[in-house]
Amino acid sequence: MSCPTLIDFEASCLPEYGQSYPIEVAVARTDGSSRAWLIRPAEQWRYWDWSDEAEALHGISREMLEAEGLPPAQVLSEMAAFIEDCPVYADADLDQYWLEVLCQAVHAKLPFPVHYLGEFLREHGFTRPQVVAALEEAKRRLPKEHLAREDAKRLALAVKLLVDGEVS
Repeated sequence: MSCPTLIDFEASCLPEYGQSYPIEVAVARTDGSSRAWLIRPAEQWRYWDWSDEAEALHGISREMLEAEGLPPAQVLSEMAAFIEDCPVYADADLDQYWLEVLCQAVHAKLPFPVHYLGEFLREHGFTRPQVVAALEEAKRRLPKEHLAREDAKRLALAVKLLVDGEVS
C-alpha cells in the first residue's frame, strides 16, 4: 500500500506570531517513498513575518532558502506529480493553510485537498491506544522533529504500522 500520503510544512513563523509563509514541504507515502522541497520565498512574501524561534526549531535560514530553495511553482508542480491520486492527510489544519498560501503565490488552484489525519484513523477504527503506540514507535525510529521531511516520514510510518497491524 503506497497511499495515503502524509504532508507536512515548515513555515517562516506560526500564524499567531504574524503573517507566515511556507518554507519547506514534504510528502511521504506509507511505502517509505518521500520527497521534500525547500521553498524560495515568493516576491509577495517579502514583507511577511519571520520568527527567529521558528528558525531555531527547523534550522532553515532565509539565506538557505535563497540559495537552495526552489520557486513555488516548481515545488507545487513536483509535489502534485509525486502525490498523483493518493489522498493527502496532515496532522494539523495549518498544513492546508500553507498549501493555500503556496498556491496563491503562483495563482494556482489547490492541486488536492488536505484531509485531517484523524479522519483516516477514525474511518479505519483505530483506537487511541493504538494510535499513541504507533506514534511512539514511529518517533523511536525517526526521532528528528520540526523538519518537514522527517515529520512527514514519521507520520507515514505511524500510519503504516497501524494498517499493517504492527501495534496493538
